[in-house]
Amino acid sequence: MPRLTKTIIPRIQKSLARRGVMASIFRGVLLPIQLFREHRSAKQLARETARSDFDVAHGVDTDGDTGGVTFLSDLEIPSPNWIYGFNYLPIDREQFRAALATLEIEFKDFVFIDYGSGKGRALLFASSFPFKRIIGIEFAPELDAIAQKNIRKYSSPEQKCKSLEAYCMDFTEYSLPPEPSVLFFNRPSEALPLAKTLENIRKSLREKPRPIYVIFIAPAYKEIETVLDGADFLVKIAENRDVAFMVYRSV
Repeated sequence: MPRLTKTIIPRIQKSLARRGVMASIFRGVLLPIQLFREHRSAKQLARETARSDFDVAHGVDTDGDTGGVTFLSDLEIPSPNWIYGFNYLPIDREQFRAALATLEIEFKDFVFIDYGSGKGRALLFASSFPFKRIIGIEFAPELDAIAQKNIRKYSSPEQKCKSLEAYCMDFTEYSLPPEPSVLFFNRPSEALPLAKTLENIRKSLREKPRPIYVIFIAPAYKEIETVLDGADFLVKIAENRDVAFMVYRSV
């Protein structure tokens, strides 16, 4: 259940930084109404929560806690960037496979990296492809701890990669490995942390040129698309607005 008191001050601070005083005052009047709606919606979702077929079949815990969602305001996240993060919502298997099907690569030569890996569902899905390695980056210690357990417990006849790792850290501070990589983003945050992360990717490519693919899952992604399209070291190679994903490749 989202904690109302925890969200008020950080959201006001974020609004002041982005919009200035007058706009923040106006939005501040509406903030309690918005938070109450979130809280009421979460209570309704809690009554509808059920385990997914995937979790039941494999004995793992990748579902959200409340109606399929885990609220970041319920977690103790040390990074100040938590206010820019979106609540944990695990990726759908068919959506994941549709996005990866656009890649014409030798998977064995690539590292798969999930930025904002949550409880690790995308890591487990990725293990059905023969990636060289699979890495998850998650800034919420509680979600990362669950992902670590899921990695240890997961077993499937479809699994082709068993080199899975998960790290608890803010992905804006993550340094890419030197290998060719597929970078996966399942709507982890607003544009600000993404812009910083793209700059890190740019620097890594400058130091060691290599193939990099970026997959971004986002139901409504105009702001994100603007940031990605503005990265001159990336070119869009695929897009599916029905399934809601974009794919970019380094140039």
